[in-house]
Amino acid sequence: MNQTETTRPWTFDARSAAVYGLVTAAWYTVPDLVERRSTRALLKTVCGVSGIALLLRTEEGRQALEGVRRLRDTVREPGRDDARVGGPVSVVGTAVPSVADSSDVPDKALHGLTPVEITPAGRTAVATGAVVVLGVTTALAVVGEKVAYRWGERLRARGVRAPHARVGLVLGAAAAILGGLAPASDADEQDSGIG
Repeated sequence: MNQTETTRPWTFDARSAAVYGLVTAAWYTVPDLVERRSTRALLKTVCGVSGIALLLRTEEGRQALEGVRRLRDTVREPGRDDARVGGPVSVVGTAVPSVADSSDVPDKALHGLTPVEITPAGRTAVATGAVVVLGVTTALAVVGEKVAYRWGERLRARGVRAPHARVGLVLGAAAAILGGLAPASDADEQDSGIG
């Protein structure tokens, strides 16, 4: 089967997997270590902040930061000079050449992305969408947290030792597998001869 420009092989980032797995396992193990809710909240905050700090040191974290910066720059600078001269500002933060400059257009499309001009209504829609996604994600995280805690408490009621640690190990393994999977970067594709 031939690889096309739109299909990208997956790679496994061991550093990201380790961070996701360890932080998740530590997060869900906390109730076995501390009984007081306030102390548990403090320890979970330390787990979360440490996990974010470690993730930002991985390739995935650096790519995420770069994407956030590009989006921020695109939203903040709707009237940039390059938008007035050549073409609309792209979502990925680069100007599209005008038809007169078609000789400068790269041979390879940016993986199927079509540059679009972001209007004030578009910026509002992007911000609203981000708030909705954040709200839904937070709600799902809270529900998931409650389910995992109840699972640990049911194990405790059955007399299982370190019940929350067991839950943490299962969820940590799942987080490591899912967190380590990532689409191959352009450099990985070129190294493997794809594209």
